[in-house]
Amino acid sequence: MKKILNEYAYSSLAGVVLGLVLLIWPSLSGKLLCYGLALAFLAYGIYRIVCYFIRDAVLTMLRRDLAVGLIAIAVGVFIFARPELLVSLLPVLFGLLLVVGAMSEVQTAFDMKRMEDGRWYFSLIAAAVLAGLGLVILANPFSTALVLMRFTGAALAVEGICEFVFSILLTKRQRLYYPPEDGGDFFKQNF
Repeated sequence: MKKILNEYAYSSLAGVVLGLVLLIWPSLSGKLLCYGLALAFLAYGIYRIVCYFIRDAVLTMLRRDLAVGLIAIAVGVFIFARPELLVSLLPVLFGLLLVVGAMSEVQTAFDMKRMEDGRWYFSLIAAAVLAGLGLVILANPFSTALVLMRFTGAALAVEGICEFVFSILLTKRQRLYYPPEDGGDFFKQNF
């Protein structure tokens, strides 16, 4: 459970940081994000190729390390060569990310309701807001790309904050729902 919470905290923090970067530096951040993504693909590709040569032959065959590494490097090189293509797709990707995040918040709301938390509807309201923001980004009613990137940044920051807050609330409710003396046995038996 602690590992899951840490993952939520890191991903929500990353969302807030990314949102603030897009909000503050909208024209610069698109290309920087593309170059950062390209570097990440290249590094991951190199990592998987190195793993292919140092790991057990059967394991690397099953994990497809060489093929995945070569594909990741190809994607990284493509992004370096054509960052404007990815920049033009970023708002669509971020809009979809917000809609998917809203679906996750719907589950959080119903998880909280199932554990008898009276504040479950706040998560449902947040899900509706996030879905609305995502749909606005996908519809792109903005006059310039700069305004679109700023709006996208603000929406991603809101999504990150919501994810963080509701994961904390859900965790607190889980602890009340399964007290430590029961929760330890429950999680040992079921996970």
